[in-house]
Amino acid sequence: MDLGQALQGRGSRAASILLAIVSVLLVTLLYYRQNAFLEGFEARTYDLRFKSLRGPIPPHPDIAIITIDDRSIAELGRFPWSRQQYVRLLERLETAKPKAILFDVFFPEVENAETDQDLAEAIRRAGNVVLATTFEFDRQFRVSGSTGSLPQLEQAAAGIGHINLIPEEDGVNRRNLLQIERDGKAVPSLGLMAAMLSLGEKQFSAEPFRVQLGERSIPVGPDGAMWINYTGAPGNYPRYAFADVVSGRIDLTPLRGKTVFLGATALGIYDMRVTPFHANAPGVEVHAAVADDILSGRYIHRTGLQSLFDLIMILLMGALSFWLTARMRLQRAIPTVLLVGAAYVGLSYWLFLQGQWVSMVYPPLAAAVALLVGGGFRYMVLERNAREMRAMFSSYLSSKLVTQLEKNPDAARIGGDNREVTVMFTDIKGFTAFSERHKPQVVVSRLNEYLAAMVQLIYAHDGTVDKFMGDGILAYWGAPLAQPDHAKRAVACALAMKQVMAELDARWHQQGLEPFVIRGGIQSGDVVAGNIGSRGQKMEYTVIGDTVNQAARLEGMAKYFGVDFVVGDATYLKTCDSFRFRRLDRVRVAGKDIPVAIHELRGAVQAQEDPLETRFATALVQFRQRHWDAAEQAFLAILAEYPNDIPSRLYLERCLQFKAAPVSTDWDGVFNRQDK
Repeated sequence: MDLGQALQGRGSRAASILLAIVSVLLVTLLYYRQNAFLEGFEARTYDLRFKSLRGPIPPHPDIAIITIDDRSIAELGRFPWSRQQYVRLLERLETAKPKAILFDVFFPEVENAETDQDLAEAIRRAGNVVLATTFEFDRQFRVSGSTGSLPQLEQAAAGIGHINLIPEEDGVNRRNLLQIERDGKAVPSLGLMAAMLSLGEKQFSAEPFRVQLGERSIPVGPDGAMWINYTGAPGNYPRYAFADVVSGRIDLTPLRGKTVFLGATALGIYDMRVTPFHANAPGVEVHAAVADDILSGRYIHRTGLQSLFDLIMILLMGALSFWLTARMRLQRAIPTVLLVGAAYVGLSYWLFLQGQWVSMVYPPLAAAVALLVGGGFRYMVLERNAREMRAMFSSYLSSKLVTQLEKNPDAARIGGDNREVTVMFTDIKGFTAFSERHKPQVVVSRLNEYLAAMVQLIYAHDGTVDKFMGDGILAYWGAPLAQPDHAKRAVACALAMKQVMAELDARWHQQGLEPFVIRGGIQSGDVVAGNIGSRGQKMEYTVIGDTVNQAARLEGMAKYFGVDFVVGDATYLKTCDSFRFRRLDRVRVAGKDIPVAIHELRGAVQAQEDPLETRFATALVQFRQRHWDAAEQAFLAILAEYPNDIPSRLYLERCLQFKAAPVSTDWDGVFNRQDK
């Protein structure tokens, strides 16, 4: 049993299933071990979903920020300011009556007894001020110290909220610890404290994977951290400059009933954080985003349910990828698996918009690993078949075709596929007479030199040489490799043939040898392309169909009109923007009822018009309109300047013929050519 048969055998099927299981289990293991590299990549996709996919969303309308910005520092003096400025701020805010005021600033040291007392009284009068505190941790992440405001200020405040922001390993702040235990007491975060005051809740409770705030259940991870659903880049929340508020320059009515955060946005104060939206976001806006999520109910869920979904998708994507790889050619399996992966990424993003963070990395990774393992297995199993394919076909097919068959042995089956191609027929004018005049050795030598040069050109233009028919060549483009520009490649090759033949003729002339004149026909259309013959005996990759027959007939029309290459209308329409043609006729070739427009290939597109082409087109219009005298004079004028132009001579003869024997009233202008 050879390897191709083994692929279908029980042992190979078992090996295939085993490889599929191993590849999926590998990715599952990486998922559970939380590989640092992949987890970092997953975290970046979390940021990508915010910044590049979803973009900013409207923030909660009841949140605003009073900013300690550069303009306020320039007006009020070097920071930190005297606490009298905060007394002035609270006095101004009394008129606006916000629901809560949250200070993202500390007052840890005594300024002076009178000023500190004034601030404590102002905080007490307001009744809705929350002061900030921050904790230090040891290596076991236990609280080892804290920094807050003076005890008299904290006692006057409505509450205390911690402002600890613990970034991920890459420095991005994606989560917030909603509470930190200190001396057996849970201290809420500043954002949670803002939500509590806004909702009128005095207590919260921490439970496994959630924090309960009244009727609201806030999802958190095992460590009590909530994933922050950021609304946008810095500046997404309404801002009011500290100096504008204390100076009374702005109307504070919009702050009535709002949750107001006070914090630094000036770069020099160094309270900048990295968020998915921006590398320099003020820390106060992170706390505002936490409060926003709780008030809006826009949570990001990343709990056991999402992990279960990830596991199911890892198994499903890996199994599906391996199944596709085992049953499809790699050329089709790869884009199909990529499409499946893209569909999953779209699904994960849609779930993200619903507040569910599922992995965007591990399931596609499972698909990719299964694709690589499955593709590698197929490659090793089919390698012997590929070698056999090269040995079988390399002796009579082009190297590109052999490479294609080596990569895809199924293409060597008996039969074929419908393909759109461009076919070229060429031969040498008067070669039969040449053969009769020269010895066989001379004929073969000259023919080999000519064929070698033409084949090299066809291969250089990515064509396939189908066969030699004496001095004739049958070549085509668009099969077995698909080529969207097959017509242009064929026409460009024909022009190159004319140029190389001119060089060969010049060399032969110097050697005293008789030159060759080639002619050809080119047509585009549908054919059946594939291997024709008997497997194991004689098999040939070729193209068959009416398009091939038309190209052969057009080669005969080139002989009739005395031109180098005649191009069918289908090829002309695909290439007229890049090459110059002369419309020759509409002919009805032998065996066909439908006439075909034919054109002479003249050259590449040029800026200036060719006088012969222009004058011939004008004369042809006169001929079509049955203005025989006018057409006769036009063709005579052309021949006076271009005496060797055979198409003009043929039309002149037709004019004289139709003047002597008028055409019927239903004449359609089509020339019926009966010989092949």
